[in-house]
Amino acid sequence: MNDKKKKELLEKIENAKDMEELRSLQSELDSIKEEEKKAEEEKKKIEEERSILRKNAEEIETTNDIEKRNLIEANKIEKPGEERKRLEENNKVLEERGQDLKDGKLIKVDYEDRAVTISSGSVLVEKKYKRDIDESFQRVSALVDRTNSIQLDGGDSYSVSFEKSYGEGDGKNEGEEYADVEPVTDYVDTGRAKITAYTEITKELAKLPNANYQALVVKRVRDAIRKKLGKQIITGTGTANTIKGIYNADEKVLPKSAGADIELTNIDEDTLNKIVFAYGGDESIEDEQELVLNKRDIEAFSKIKDASGRFVYKIARNGQTGKIGYSQGGVEVPYTINSACKALSDSTTGNGEFTMVYGALSSYELPIFSPLEIEESRDYQFKKGIIAYRGDVIVGGTVSKYKGFVRIKKKIVKPEISNLTVTPVSGLKAPLEVETKIADLNTIGGEGPYTYSLKSGGDNTVFKIDQSTVKVKTKIETEGTKNITVIVTDKNKKTKEQNAKIVISAAGV
Repeated sequence: MNDKKKKELLEKIENAKDMEELRSLQSELDSIKEEEKKAEEEKKKIEEERSILRKNAEEIETTNDIEKRNLIEANKIEKPGEERKRLEENNKVLEERGQDLKDGKLIKVDYEDRAVTISSGSVLVEKKYKRDIDESFQRVSALVDRTNSIQLDGGDSYSVSFEKSYGEGDGKNEGEEYADVEPVTDYVDTGRAKITAYTEITKELAKLPNANYQALVVKRVRDAIRKKLGKQIITGTGTANTIKGIYNADEKVLPKSAGADIELTNIDEDTLNKIVFAYGGDESIEDEQELVLNKRDIEAFSKIKDASGRFVYKIARNGQTGKIGYSQGGVEVPYTINSACKALSDSTTGNGEFTMVYGALSSYELPIFSPLEIEESRDYQFKKGIIAYRGDVIVGGTVSKYKGFVRIKKKIVKPEISNLTVTPVSGLKAPLEVETKIADLNTIGGEGPYTYSLKSGGDNTVFKIDQSTVKVKTKIETEGTKNITVIVTDKNKKTKEQNAKIVISAAGV
């Protein structure tokens, strides 16, 4: 819908006098939406057909034709002045980088640059070999692209300021000083880490045209560095050569005591609501942010059903990203998969360990202190015809917004001890010698191993614990009834007490 038509429709809606006129406008709006939908579908069909025809045309071209025209033909396409000039300059840079790599020189690439895609058939090999390079499953999280990346070439450190709170007005009498409403601010350091990567390619690939050759090398090195960065943004400790990830964010910016963390035992019908409403301040409900989580947790969300057997959540998948929301309406948020996040649904995730993260990924600052530098070596595996490359980039990283993320901790509910049984030995007669067993102990519930003890004082002083039994510690000469209290403690420090009466008869009775 163009702006003029939209404006006219809005004016009609504002000026509508009764329900009949509003219903008429609703019908008009539905008709416009249907037309736009049909136009979009037609456009999609045209693009699909264009793509198929383009692919068919490429497939009938010979290898020699492709080699002769590689990148050169792009320059022959008539472009408007500035666009054509920019294309020629870009091609020249790519050609020069590729040649420098082949000459063993170091090249520098802005970290934010995107590598050129190598087209099908660009690798020159004999016909009996497959001519495409099949890439593995996506191993680099899209998380890196969604952070607030800043190019600061030559920088060594970077401090990020943030606002923690602001003042509140107050009533004052005439002549009194005004209330102080200065905002409270603080800052955190991004730290500095050198991220390195190493990759190898066969010497046959060095026959690629210069631009495609540099694209291949840069892509492999960049992907390796981005994979490391994707993990560091979540789990980085901030120690030597690591950035400070969200899990280990500075206490000043993500204070544990101020609700930056919530504890969940598992994924259920209320999980998404609990996460979303835990985010933000006390005075507002924020717009939906982004949920970063392990793929296993996406699977767990998809399996949750209500009492009627209907799926609770709907999940729209798009590779590493997508949306997750309630099937019957309500909260819906975008998500990004990151394997560095532990899965809340995984039984091996320990108590108190961080799992999912929820917040605005732009609230994570990622300064880039150097361009990506790549160097070649042909010495390491010379006999095998392998060319080695190493690359490095210097970066920092920190959460840059106060309470900018909610971290979800795994909470394991520890079972209670349901019963402790003390079973006295029958037929005990005085005197009782030291080491005589007087009772057996048994525990139900909790989590083993169990530790038993006797309460201090009283008759307990003449007995002792031996594994899961009670024995005489000091010889008992006379008959009578002894009162004992046994305490059991399980693996999780859960405890339970139980009293028992030990009857000792006289000798010969």
